[in-house]
Amino acid sequence: MLTKLMPQLFTWAEIHGVSRNQGYNWNSFLVRDESNCIRVLIDPLPLSVDEIQQIDRLGTPTHLMLTCAYHERSLTEFKRKWDCQVLVHENQVDEVKFTFDDTFADRDILWDLLEVVRVPNVRHREEVCFYLKNHKGALIIGDLLSGGRKDSGIPDGKVGFNAPEYLVDLDKARLSLSVLLNFEFNLMCFGHGSPVVCDAKDVLKHFIESDAIWEDLAQRREKGFRLNPELRKLHCT
Repeated sequence: MLTKLMPQLFTWAEIHGVSRNQGYNWNSFLVRDESNCIRVLIDPLPLSVDEIQQIDRLGTPTHLMLTCAYHERSLTEFKRKWDCQVLVHENQVDEVKFTFDDTFADRDILWDLLEVVRVPNVRHREEVCFYLKNHKGALIIGDLLSGGRKDSGIPDGKVGFNAPEYLVDLDKARLSLSVLLNFEFNLMCFGHGSPVVCDAKDVLKHFIESDAIWEDLAQRREKGFRLNPELRKLHCT
């Protein structure tokens, strides 16, 4: 079922890793603003019959968007079902394999509701976050960071990287993520892992500013390269 995170923000999930006793969420989001009749599905996973009925009660979706091209998921099916407009970031145009209706750019404010925040040099070139500025503020993050997930040893209420060997460059990633601290938010939710629902900005600030965390990431990254040397060649490190 859909879970309400804020009056304007809902989420639904698939649970992965249960067979290894390491279950964690894959997440999708619904953002709505009834004053503008806007209802946006972000990174849309498949929906059960009950979840579709729940969404229909909240109002027919009007738009579909992605944090990164790899999160297409059920976008094409839902576009057909609800006749939604599909919007992609201008840096996603060369990556997506589906038809879209329009593009948006970094720092665009969509419907006076969501601000687009591109965060380069972390994982995917086209990765963006969406900042919901109403109420206490929320960040919707795709693959940049993970929330709590047992398979990666990230506790609930914290943030981390699932596989640091896939990061472009640790120093660049750390600097790039710091742009998110320019926003005021109390909630962070992710494409993967549990959300941070309290003091989220402080949690992110600690993650970015802790040298010990980044030293550990560097060690994990080197271990990942030893296991998969092709990744080192890819990053030219």
